[in-house]
Amino acid sequence: MREAKEIGIFSATFKEYRMSRTVLNKKEALSILRQMPSSILFKSTDSNKVYASECFEKDFGIIEPNGITSNSFTFYDPYSKKEMLGRADPFLLVESGEQLAKQCRLQTQSRTMNCYIEGGMVNTSSGDWTVLHIKTNVTDLLNDSHKESAVSQHIAFNQLLTNFSSKLINSSVHELDGIIDQALAAFGAFCDVDRCYLFEFSDDGQKMSNTHEWAAAGVTPYIDELQNMPADTMPFFISHISNGIFKVNDVSSIPDFAIEERQIFQEQRICSILCMRIMVDGTMYGFLGCDIIGSPYAWKAHDIEYLRRIGEMLGNTLQNLHNRKALHKMQLELLEANKQLERLANIDGLTGIPNRRLFDATLKADIIRCNEQKIPISLLLIDVDHFKQYNDCYGHVAGDAVLKSVAETLSNSCLGSDDLIARFGGEEFAVILPGTASDSLATIAARILRNVTYLSIAHEKSQCSKTLTVSIGMVCLDWSETEPESMRGETKLSATSFLEKADAALYRAKNAGRNCAKF
Repeated sequence: MREAKEIGIFSATFKEYRMSRTVLNKKEALSILRQMPSSILFKSTDSNKVYASECFEKDFGIIEPNGITSNSFTFYDPYSKKEMLGRADPFLLVESGEQLAKQCRLQTQSRTMNCYIEGGMVNTSSGDWTVLHIKTNVTDLLNDSHKESAVSQHIAFNQLLTNFSSKLINSSVHELDGIIDQALAAFGAFCDVDRCYLFEFSDDGQKMSNTHEWAAAGVTPYIDELQNMPADTMPFFISHISNGIFKVNDVSSIPDFAIEERQIFQEQRICSILCMRIMVDGTMYGFLGCDIIGSPYAWKAHDIEYLRRIGEMLGNTLQNLHNRKALHKMQLELLEANKQLERLANIDGLTGIPNRRLFDATLKADIIRCNEQKIPISLLLIDVDHFKQYNDCYGHVAGDAVLKSVAETLSNSCLGSDDLIARFGGEEFAVILPGTASDSLATIAARILRNVTYLSIAHEKSQCSKTLTVSIGMVCLDWSETEPESMRGETKLSATSFLEKADAALYRAKNAGRNCAKF
């Protein structure tokens, strides 16, 4: 219906003209079409030469009269961003009799805009004409319902903003990049700009990188080239964006003292540029910007307001992300600090093995577990022989070194994954061996005695050997065997009674002359 209405105007005009003229020649038809009060492109069916109405030239900023040629404009599909060629060419679609009413992006040498195109045939006495009616946002703003269009545009933008705000609020870190890309694309298409992008500054503010970019159909993207750009190479831009906004209606008007920056924009065919600062945690995080390619454009108040609001939305999201990262970092640091405190609370500072606190808790837990699983549990209590005399003879520094060596030897001698070697106190050590029966326990104790002897640490004041030795008390609790009276009832679950038996066994080893192990 819409196509019929627009093309019907053209047909009616020619009909009225033919009533006063017998023959309408081609030049006269061309003149009438040029003066049509609509933005149109047209061509004769017997020629490939394309013409434009004066309204079209005005909408697209074409200064030269009859400045349109068949090579000076290109239709793009706004979704696939592919050029509309062959059977997709609008002129060919109309000439083949197919209905044409669709969105496209029309690029001319002066300006590129999103358009709604309709087409039809106009018959004249001098021949048939293929006519494309091009409706742009500019056309909308020039019609009688300008205020209504502006209100509708604001409502549509608020809906767009609300949609992406909800997405960003609920997004995870991994989803954020994709949503930012979608927001830039929606904003760029809505505001009919050629390119929309997000730049981020390095932590020290010395460099800036294009991290997200949307480019309209037919527009060259530059995201790969614009990485780690030194900020000090664009002082004119930085001085403005640092205050919140960089707005240039005509890049050629950038003063000569910033000629290098002007040339950078011109190399990318940027004629108008608008950028907004993004603040995160009180510092300039980056900026959001958009470009117009091909011809200057006077940025309107609503353009600035829309970009500012998108920038605030992204800034708030990035601020929340920054806060989440900072909180996560603090949580990790707190967990690490707690682990460190726990380690310090449970590890002997001198030898680096578990201390008495961890030993007591582990022994209680292991006794209960072994009882439930009905597996044996064994305990070794180890004392360095005549350690006081060693300290008196060789000094406390040498005594500390001996304790470290014994601790390392115990760790190497007990190979069970559940075994716990601990410093019990002073020169005493203890070893918990879950799942170890009495025969295996005797073998482990003999290995410890032998390995300590292999250390060959001189001990001239020892009354049992000229080298360092240890004495070992052994005890085993095995629920699979018949227990003696003293190990029944509540006693068998008592860590204290278990320790007392190990201590009594150690006493027997010392009375037996030391450097031995006794049950």
